[in-house]
Amino acid sequence: MPLHLDYRPKKLNEVVGNDSIKESLETIFARKDKPHSYLFTGPSGCGKTTFGRIIRNMLGCSDSDFMELNTANSRGIDTVRELSQNCHYSPIDGDVKVYLLDECHQFTGPAAQALLKVLEDTPKHVYIILCTTEPDKLLRTIHTRCTTYQVKTLSNREIKSLLEDVLKSEKINDFSSKVLNAIINSAEGCPRQALVILDQVIDIMDEETALKTVYTVSFGEAEIIDICRALYKNEERWDTIKSKVKAVIENNEPESIRMAILGYMTSILLSKNIDDRASMIIDMFSENTFSSGKAGIVNTLYLLTKR
Repeated sequence: MPLHLDYRPKKLNEVVGNDSIKESLETIFARKDKPHSYLFTGPSGCGKTTFGRIIRNMLGCSDSDFMELNTANSRGIDTVRELSQNCHYSPIDGDVKVYLLDECHQFTGPAAQALLKVLEDTPKHVYIILCTTEPDKLLRTIHTRCTTYQVKTLSNREIKSLLEDVLKSEKINDFSSKVLNAIINSAEGCPRQALVILDQVIDIMDEETALKTVYTVSFGEAEIIDICRALYKNEERWDTIKSKVKAVIENNEPESIRMAILGYMTSILLSKNIDDRASMIIDMFSENTFSSGKAGIVNTLYLLTKR
């Protein structure tokens, strides 16, 4: 099983980082009356659905009474209508039913309005958990009806602790410190990405080969790598690079693109004594894309071809 699945936390005390969220959930679940709707926001791969599944475990929800739905694939009003109808049926194997709706900002307008009605009138045996990378696209009234948590990226120290714990569990004691640091820098605070990269290199004995693999995995699709190189060399005009940008925007989430560019430029900056170009690009991509989305990525790329 892949490391990011094998080491996915199942209890709050297994989660690395986001201590304020863990403390809040512990407090809430010590009460008799608990909120019935939760909203987790934050970058991809940082633990939103993991927290949702942990809540499911804390509620004692059985497999038969748990439904996890990626709304990017089922975003219409019929999905929410079906959910609303099923909410009123009694649990099959326990006392509660849990619905985890991932990327809930993908719901259509009518579906979001229908979801709002469900949140307003949730049966006592039903708990609804929403997760999104783009909270600004949700209705404000959905926010106000949920107990909301912003899941943050981890610090380098926390990523290092996570990786060292995994290596210890895998009984690997001589893992290269250079490769470990490269993974930490490339992961950009994302625990899932850190474990995905580690999984790709954990059995590679040659340090140089492992380092090259880290960078290849980190930067993802070839189109993104091409754009990173073009931005760094600053040799291409917008009219020659925009076709590559269009392909990348169509096939990747804005935050994934931003993180790939940051990882590429960070690696360059760490390998040189002075590099103002890489530093400037990192600065321009320092803010997340939750509000600006694809338009923000495209505009920043456009501005960089002018500098």
